Amino acid sequence: MSAPPLRVLTLNVWGLYLFSKRKNERLAAIIARLERAADAYDVVALQELWCESSDWRELRARTRATWRWGKFFYSGAFGSGLAILSRHPILRTRTEPYLLCGLPIHVHHGDWIVAKAAGCATIALPQGDEVDVWVTHTVAAGGEDGPESNRAHRVAQAYELACHVRDSAERGRHVICLGDLNSTPPSLALALLRDIGGLSDSFLDTHPSLPPHATSLPGTANPERSIVELGVTCDSPLNTWTAGKPLDPRARAGLGKRLDYILYRGPVREGKLQLRPRSSRVSWTEVDESLGCSLSDHFGVETTFELVPSAAVTAHSTHVAQTLTSALAALGGALLDSRRTQTTHGVGFLGALAGALFALMILTAGHAPGILRFLLALFIIVAAWAGTTLFYSAVIWGEWEKRECPRTSHAVLRLMTLPTGALRTVLDAMALDLEQTRGRIAAPRPAVLAELTDAQPAEQQPHEDEEGRPSVEDTHEQQRLI
Repeated sequence: MSAPPLRVLTLNVWGLYLFSKRKNERLAAIIARLERAADAYDVVALQELWCESSDWRELRARTRATWRWGKFFYSGAFGSGLAILSRHPILRTRTEPYLLCGLPIHVHHGDWIVAKAAGCATIALPQGDEVDVWVTHTVAAGGEDGPESNRAHRVAQAYELACHVRDSAERGRHVICLGDLNSTPPSLALALLRDIGGLSDSFLDTHPSLPPHATSLPGTANPERSIVELGVTCDSPLNTWTAGKPLDPRARAGLGKRLDYILYRGPVREGKLQLRPRSSRVSWTEVDESLGCSLSDHFGVETTFELVPSAAVTAHSTHVAQTLTSALAALGGALLDSRRTQTTHGVGFLGALAGALFALMILTAGHAPGILRFLLALFIIVAAWAGTTLFYSAVIWGEWEKRECPRTSHAVLRLMTLPTGALRTVLDAMALDLEQTRGRIAAPRPAVLAELTDAQPAEQQPHEDEEGRPSVEDTHEQQRLI
């Protein structure tokens, strides 16, 4: 008897309190639609479900009869916004907050406040296998254009998630990784999940004519075709919340972007069965008739998996070393940017402090007229707030994100030894992964540094651009020499 299929849905519900338009009405409609689709999904993964005290509890109460098991993943000040519903038993759960979640000074992004995370639910399938379902929502800052260092935090998050996925597979479990990755197919973040995590894309595997890195379609495209054939989930002209929104050239060419994914892989150990996608499509694209609007600013993605004998699954090739080298270069550039930002914020703190003290001296002298005294008091309050924020950003967060340590002349080693703290942790792990990929035996860091530094010919000095950043070409060459 064949194993029953596993039907999975991922949806970013856009449930940010106060900021998401018509949140309560839309979430009520989303819950109602889930109730009507009781037989359609075995696992439902949600993102941006921020209000645990109201939205999650209401959702859980009304869907418990269909999806008996559920988990809201707590993280940061207001929760990660991540949740999973399951028809099958959830055996265990874990929440893994990312080391890097945006900058605290970027309050309007909110990523650092909520502490973006990855949530995992280990689900027992009817035939006895276990599957780790990882749901996530990575940071959006940095967009898709420009150098990868602009997206360093997203790259670091993708690498962390890939390592978690790899660990799940090594424990002998099937893995499904899904959510809003804020990344288009050609991105470095997707490459890390594919090459380090060993993940395959269920939409690509069920649409073999679509090039892996496609962001637009040949010929005359239309919004419906972009959704069906390209997998567009965000910024579509057919979504009422993004129709007419100013778009970047990539989104205009593709009539939207593909940002939401359902990825999968099998366990490392050989087993009797492996996951294989039978079908995958973009869903929840319709305008709600009662509300007259789309249910979210993202469309959903749903995939039906079947469990097939291991021999029926074709392995895919990877480019692990190239991907890790690119990631090291991106994070190395981000470290240099971080040092400049830290210096700027430090100077800003000193300026705010000096301005507040000067205003305080005038105010306490007692010679200023009434309106000027009011303005001086207001200035002191604003300067104190700005100074405190800049002090935190420059000193506490700046040293958290990176800290100086001695440099070497070797380009790759410089990337490995610049930071301490969160970026250092991710860079060290990437460097060890790269060494093992190159066939080297891992050694303690001091020995590795000494060996590689001594082996580097004196005349092979890395070229730097005008900002002192090691060039990508040199980084690739130095990694080749390793």
